[in-house]
This record gives sequence, structure tokens and C-alpha cells, in this order.
Amino acid sequence: MVKTVRNGFLAAAAAGLLLAAGAGTAQAESHQESSARGNWLMLSVTQGTDDSGPTERELLRCPSSRSEHPDRWKACWELRLAHGDINRIPDRDGACPMIYRPVTAKASGMWEGRRVQYGETFSNSCVMHGKTGSVFQLSS
Repeated sequence: MVKTVRNGFLAAAAAGLLLAAGAGTAQAESHQESSARGNWLMLSVTQGTDDSGPTERELLRCPSSRSEHPDRWKACWELRLAHGDINRIPDRDGACPMIYRPVTAKASGMWEGRRVQYGETFSNSCVMHGKTGSVFQLSS
């Protein structure tokens, strides 16, 4: 009887390990599919209202540790919740100075297999971060 119970326990444990391994495989496949669909954005922030000012550029890949975006995990999370639509990122609460120092934020790339194009000029970088979260936080 003890031998039968022990064998049953071992069989259940082995089945549990197989199920866990299958779940890990499914997650890895889901991650690969997500990457294949192209969750990436080329981001730029230009000082001023046109392309003539100093510009910072960064490639954001989600999810990826290869991205050099200073706050990539938070930016990817915000984009994931917004389904890749920067306009759907919730506004942050906070006060910004009323200083006119315009910045132009642009993004182009792919998210969940859809093409993403975004561009907007803000009165200053504080307002930009309040409207776009961590996505355009390109300086550390």
C-alpha cells in the first residue's frame, strides 16, 4: 500500500512538472510571437516645433532587455496597457511650469502587428511627460 501511494505521488509530481514545463513553453512561444509581431517603436524628442533643433532618439523594444531606453520596463508596461496607442496613456497628475520651451515627440514602429505613427508638439517637456508617461523619457 505504501509503495502504491508513493508511486501515485511520484506520478502526480511528474505530471505537475510536465504541465509547468508546458506553461513555460507557452509563455516563451507567446513572447516570441509578440516579438515577431513587432513590439518596437523608434522614438524621438526634438527641442522646438520642427526638426531643426537638437534631437534625442531611442529604439524601444518591448519586452526586451536589449533596448537602451532608460525606463523601458515602465514604458513598455504603459504601452501594453494602452494597446500601443500613445494617446491612450492616462495623463499623470502634477503641475508643470508655464514656461514655453516646446518639444516635439515622435514615434513610429509596430505594436501587436499594427503600424504605429505618433507626433505631437508640447509646450514643454513636463507637459509631454504628463501626457505620454515614460515613453518619451529618453534621458536618464
